[in-house]
Amino acid sequence: MKDLPLIEALLDPRIGSVPAANAGRLDPDLLIREGETVRLRPERQPEAELALARAVRERAVEWASLTTTQGELFDALTAHFRDELDEVELHATSPTALDVAWRRERATVELRAGYVECERIGAQRPAIVLGPLDDTLSERLAAEPKLRERLVVYDLAALSKAGALRSSVAVFLEWFLRDAYGVKVLASAAFTQGLVSRGVISLGMG
Repeated sequence: MKDLPLIEALLDPRIGSVPAANAGRLDPDLLIREGETVRLRPERQPEAELALARAVRERAVEWASLTTTQGELFDALTAHFRDELDEVELHATSPTALDVAWRRERATVELRAGYVECERIGAQRPAIVLGPLDDTLSERLAAEPKLRERLVVYDLAALSKAGALRSSVAVFLEWFLRDAYGVKVLASAAFTQGLVSRGVISLGMG
């Protein structure tokens, strides 16, 4: 199935529709047009959900001698939250998303193919996203304070991240990666440079 990030946005209840002008690459048989926007046909959603879940879960991750997938890491993280952290509650789980609570904090942890309408992903609840991260997204997160405070993206394949979400759940994720796999995720160079250039942080000398 082509253009999974766009399909992903149409499947996401926080987004659900996109401008028709942005959907030109999609199969028209997948879509219902409503004025200037399009939605996914309900009868095509199971097929689309299956293709999307398979794609994001099968994304390869290679760390030194370990070769795994995002899906395997996500399942291990789910088990860690459920079985090993007494104060963490899983309010909902799926093969690609968790609704996590710790004390008064709530956040989603989710696998994603892309970031269409990404400002809406963290609008209702802070979002911790596992997926690809490039310089364009890193620079956007650096440039938009409201976005970077509600959304953090972890690229497990590159061991890089972008976002300034204050979340204990994100801390638990990083501790899990460190303790279970011996890896550390660092802020992407483009995100750090974007913050520096805007005076948000300063990299001192000495």
